[in-house]
Amino acid sequence: MDRDGTQELWFTRRNGEIRGPHPAGLISRFLLIGRLTPDDEVSQDQEDWRPIRERPQLIPDELKHADTPADHERLLQARLREDERLRDRRAESPSAVLGTDRRGPDRRRPEPPEIISHRLKRAQWLSRQKASLDLAMRGPTPWIVATSATLVAVLLFFWAMDRGEPPSPPACHLPPAPEVNWSYCRMPGLDLRGVDLSRALLRNTDLLGSRLDGARLVDADLSYADLQRTRLDRADLRGAKLTGAALQNAVLTEARLSGADLSFVNLTGASIAGVTLDGAILDRAVWIDGRICATGSIGTCD
Repeated sequence: MDRDGTQELWFTRRNGEIRGPHPAGLISRFLLIGRLTPDDEVSQDQEDWRPIRERPQLIPDELKHADTPADHERLLQARLREDERLRDRRAESPSAVLGTDRRGPDRRRPEPPEIISHRLKRAQWLSRQKASLDLAMRGPTPWIVATSATLVAVLLFFWAMDRGEPPSPPACHLPPAPEVNWSYCRMPGLDLRGVDLSRALLRNTDLLGSRLDGARLVDADLSYADLQRTRLDRADLRGAKLTGAALQNAVLTEARLSGADLSFVNLTGASIAGVTLDGAILDRAVWIDGRICATGSIGTCD
């Protein structure tokens, strides 16, 4: 963001084709998944064009530091996370999943096989869920399903009306506090021991190697957050949402995760001695030994 708190917007230019404006965060994500390269040009006023490599604030840290095997793993996880976020906005189809329907200058570079495999497995899982729903609608009483869906929609409408103002935009400069919005912020190595971040919005936040031991994160949203090598021992994460979060080699000793959503989380190499997982959702999570938890796993990795 600019110093006055407004969001930076950038135009991109490749082979003479101008697109945008895009937020700075989207430029960084496009770099991660290969839609843009450091040689492509950016401008805020469409007059002063420079290669992205001359705008270091737009280049994600994962691309700046990719020398060691650990750095490469972090880069791969970032690509998986950003690819999944952007892919959720596109239609699910075999060509979209494999990335074979892109043409022209916006086509991605060839992707690592790990990303393609991850995307295929998730698409197959989503396809099975859709097939189950279609089968239910073809049953003898589809009108019951339709009526229930209508009732749920009405209830959700009144629930939304009662929620008041929508969440404020991300504010990376604010101090830690309950309900703070740090989504998409890069905050590696922070010392947040014992802080209260209840109901905080930390979606896609980079907290790599941070200290959150003893922190209160009840009902916080940490979906797709980078929590690799983060200390979360004795942290209170009851009811927290950690869907797709990267927790490789994190310390979760005696952490409370009752009722938390750990779907698709990566716990490879994490320390979980004494952790509380009562009612925690472990649907398709990657367990500490690398195995994939079964669909519907609750409390334990089945």
